[in-house]
Amino acid sequence: MLPGDPRPEIGYHLCPLSRCRAPMPAFSWLALFFGAFYFVYGAYLPFWSLWLEGIGVRTEQIGLLLGVGMAIRFVGNLMVMGRVKGAGQLLPVTRLLCLLSLLAFLGFYLGHSLWWLVVLTLAANFIYPTLMPMGEALATRMVVQTHLDYGKVRLCGSFAFIVASTLVGALVGNFGSDWVLHTMVAGLLIMLGLSLLPLRPAPRELQGERAKASLLVTLRSAPVRRFLLITALLQGSHAAYYGFSAIYWKSAGYSGTLIGYLWALGVVAEIAMFAADKRFLQRFGAQTLFLVGALGCVVRWVLLGSSTDLAVLVLGQLLHGVTFCVSHLGAIRFMTRQLPAEQQIPTQALYAALGLGMTVAALMAICGVLFEPLGGGIFFIMVLVVLPVFVLRLREESPEQGR
Repeated sequence: MLPGDPRPEIGYHLCPLSRCRAPMPAFSWLALFFGAFYFVYGAYLPFWSLWLEGIGVRTEQIGLLLGVGMAIRFVGNLMVMGRVKGAGQLLPVTRLLCLLSLLAFLGFYLGHSLWWLVVLTLAANFIYPTLMPMGEALATRMVVQTHLDYGKVRLCGSFAFIVASTLVGALVGNFGSDWVLHTMVAGLLIMLGLSLLPLRPAPRELQGERAKASLLVTLRSAPVRRFLLITALLQGSHAAYYGFSAIYWKSAGYSGTLIGYLWALGVVAEIAMFAADKRFLQRFGAQTLFLVGALGCVVRWVLLGSSTDLAVLVLGQLLHGVTFCVSHLGAIRFMTRQLPAEQQIPTQALYAALGLGMTVAALMAICGVLFEPLGGGIFFIMVLVVLPVFVLRLREESPEQGR
């Protein structure tokens, strides 16, 4: 709360844990939450296609399921985030999503028929991925409220991703793909418990802040539309990597354990970039970071499409710190420096829905169709996707917008 503000912290009495534990500082709470979320994501993103393959799902059906899952994220992000009326609702909605995510993934133990998998894929991807923009919305609000070091908080999630991808790679290599789901369910249980911990300071509307802008009003902003197009191309170009790199590398003779190490290496590069953000990258605006991210994408996808030699894969994975991390930091720069506060939550929802959801979904479905005839050639398609970023421009950031 602001000094002298008589209101109780929003959300403080919403869970039993809040009555018996002192509120946790924003940095610690978000570090733990990002760690729990990305631990689950570190099992899901590299290995869910292997889990589907392990229960007998064909390659084209895997592409369909992954694409459908990414598409429903678009709807989930817009519907859930669109109904968040203000910063005070972020915590209670986050806690509900954690519970529903756990229940959705428990359903995969009940059956493996294609239609059951489709239903569960729709349910799980409607709910669980929305925790990503919810966490980012909490973090960006804390950047504004407390000048939170976003990079250091976010790297905790990246570290947890490494732990999960390395652990699950070893478990898959030694005990089979069933352990992908087992690890995810365990992580979701941890995340639910952590989400119930009270947060200090609670997210709140800032003094003088107008009511949250609607999604449609936000979309009328030309800078927001240009931002969404740029991020959709940058993040969408990761579709081939997210959906089919594990299968492609496995077909080239690499073990699940080594594939886990390769994914972990990419996130090590991500951690290094997040750690360097405040010290070395803070002076760069969104436009510069987007151009650097686009250049990294071109180089990375050409490398991964050209060879499965281990040295090439290592170099390609090191570039993840540029292709994903620098691009994502550009998005955070834009939302915290170039937007009025009332547009931050709806823009976060649109970024998650379009940049991290719908575009990846469409491209992942295309990759599923083309993977069998093209193999690693799908990475060259991703090069074509990212090229327009080099000619797109955001409006210039004014000096008073920097923080």
